[in-house]
Amino acid sequence: MPTKYASNAGNSSAEEKFVQLFCDVFGPEKGQYVYLQFPFLDIYGKHRTIDFAIRDKEGKIAFEIDGNTWHNPAKVSEDKYLDDLLKQNSLIYDGWKVYRWTDAQLEKTPERVKDELVTFLGTSPALFFIDDIMPEQKGKVFSLREHQEEALDNLKQMRMDGHTIALVQGATGSGKSAIGILDAKAVGKRTLFLAHTKELVLQGYHNFLKLWPEVSVGKYIEDEHDTDTYVVCGSIQSIVRNLDAFNADEFGYLIIDECHHASADTYKKILSFFKTRFTLGLTATPERADGEDLLDIFQHVAHKLDIQEAVENGVLVPVRCIRVKTNIDLQDVRINGFRYNSLDLETKIMVPGRNQLIVDTYLEYVKGKSTVVFCTSVNHANQVANLFRQKGIRAESISGSVKTIERKKILRDYENGDISVLCACDLLNEGWDSPHTEVLFMARPTMSKTIYIQQLGRGMRTCDGKEYLMVFDFVDNANMFNCPYSMHRLFHVAEYCPGGMILGKKHDIQWDKSLFTKGEKPEALVDFPIHAMDYEVIDLFNWQDKAQNMISQLELTRRVSAQSETIDRYIRDGKIKPDMEVPISEHRTFKYFEPHRIPQLCKEFGWKQITSANIKQMFMDMAKKMNMSYSYKPVFIKAFLEHMNEDGEARIEDVVQEFAAFYEERIERGLPAEKKKCIFTKGGYTEKDVERLILAMPFKRFEDMNFMHHSKYMGVIQLDKQIVKQLTDDNIRELRQYCDIALERYFGNQ
Repeated sequence: MPTKYASNAGNSSAEEKFVQLFCDVFGPEKGQYVYLQFPFLDIYGKHRTIDFAIRDKEGKIAFEIDGNTWHNPAKVSEDKYLDDLLKQNSLIYDGWKVYRWTDAQLEKTPERVKDELVTFLGTSPALFFIDDIMPEQKGKVFSLREHQEEALDNLKQMRMDGHTIALVQGATGSGKSAIGILDAKAVGKRTLFLAHTKELVLQGYHNFLKLWPEVSVGKYIEDEHDTDTYVVCGSIQSIVRNLDAFNADEFGYLIIDECHHASADTYKKILSFFKTRFTLGLTATPERADGEDLLDIFQHVAHKLDIQEAVENGVLVPVRCIRVKTNIDLQDVRINGFRYNSLDLETKIMVPGRNQLIVDTYLEYVKGKSTVVFCTSVNHANQVANLFRQKGIRAESISGSVKTIERKKILRDYENGDISVLCACDLLNEGWDSPHTEVLFMARPTMSKTIYIQQLGRGMRTCDGKEYLMVFDFVDNANMFNCPYSMHRLFHVAEYCPGGMILGKKHDIQWDKSLFTKGEKPEALVDFPIHAMDYEVIDLFNWQDKAQNMISQLELTRRVSAQSETIDRYIRDGKIKPDMEVPISEHRTFKYFEPHRIPQLCKEFGWKQITSANIKQMFMDMAKKMNMSYSYKPVFIKAFLEHMNEDGEARIEDVVQEFAAFYEERIERGLPAEKKKCIFTKGGYTEKDVERLILAMPFKRFEDMNFMHHSKYMGVIQLDKQIVKQLTDDNIRELRQYCDIALERYFGNQ
């Protein structure tokens, strides 16, 4: 059955509208990085939530969508207004960027909101999962007093004990750098060495050549940007400015020399971006000049452990899973990007048969165990809790709608064992987790990877006597594009044995599998009514995962020298066939291509491939050739360069005035402005006429080549960021010379 999608009429809440706009701008494949109702603590320790949260290479970003009155102190109570300010100030204090819109803006001026999203995030932002809910890495400081061999043994033992961050303290000249290089060599992973001065970078470079001659060593400082060598020695400043030149997981070992000199903000950008297996800080003192403890800073800002690492290190418990199939059909539940239509979903899920199945599963498999049931809504949680109570099970529903005092009592009673089952709607928002929880029921279908992981994390904390967490996935029937997440789909485990271990130490998982293969139950499952010989192969297809390794049509347009209208037409006419088509709303289908198709399409249609490495030169070449039937291109470039700021932006108002002044000056000198049909020749034009001319003719070609972008509602023209990053003062002088030559050629000696 084909997927249905949420129409604007039936799905017009501000939350749904923002999801739609986000997908329109960046593509639905980026949706998996968006967190809805993300929990955080304000400066007074009060639990709060962010409407939408994401993380890019610069840090965390909050999007707040409110009603018009919430932004107006004259229309809300003073307490509410001040509380809203406190929330925003707390976010900024904690390093968040905060962007806010009203729900009316989303409905009335959606194009403006999309324009602003591009301005804030860029045309193709690199997004990452926010790992704040995961445990911090374990770290340790030791002083370099022992012999070199003992120091290396110490580091090896730290890793065996689950530590992933180490600070080595030693005086200058004590051999700290050699220890770091030899330990990196012993680990054998690709290594990034960072220092805050050129001298230290070069010193590290030569030490690596001497102590680890078997691998290639490169430099990333000033004009030398080696990125393909096995070891990269770079300055912290150069790396921070060029994080987009690297993949987050391409280094396994990170060394920061003289790390007490770097700022906390620098640490945050480096340590939160690179997902290294081990980080080594070399320092003369474990404290910075401002008195802050270096290890605390490292652990706080470094990327958190992922779930698998946390389980292997014993920070979180292993997870087993039982799949419970329902007779519910989700195939016609409408979706909007990466979310189900809430009304459709609740209608499908809140049926007596499915709710009863939840209760019966508890009674059959885990009666008496502390269990959290994740539900789709407050009503759903209330209904399921009531069914549990009818069967004599102490159960309560809990959500943000429950008063704070009552909510705290329910959670306390659950922790004390006075309540056996919690039916939760938005418990995530409380930043709550329970070490005593033994079982999770995933009864809320979700297409959001972030929501599923957040739910899972609530039950994985360690507790005395707790050997594992049992997860029950309630599996509803869905189609390939609206299939919800489950343990097996999330962790790419195709083979299913009831109660099998999905997350755990590798040798434990292998032992588990060997028992099932022999038809034996693992000891942990002896009391469960399951059959060891039951086996199923699960279809793990996930279009969001597949799309991550493909090129969207939006991205294809940015990577080839063809107009978006041309690509649209070729796809519509069947000249170009996408490799995957994902219908994400009632009227939108997103198309994706395998990466190898780009050079093939360029060859077939005579396009040029645009990359970050060649885009500046292509821009320079286009300016140099300056093919034109009017004089507008060189005049436009000169006007733009005259008012371009360091970010590569110029106010279109300034460009318009500069552009018009060129032709007005020619008229004053008694020279023809342009051809007879030109608005400057005819006269009587307005600044708006000049703006339309610029955007329709000279600018359009630069936009088609992805060299420039127009932010309509911000009133600016932007040079592509990759060009700006590479553009030198000499390049700008050359561009002006190209323009002068082109104008002289066009007008002759007039």
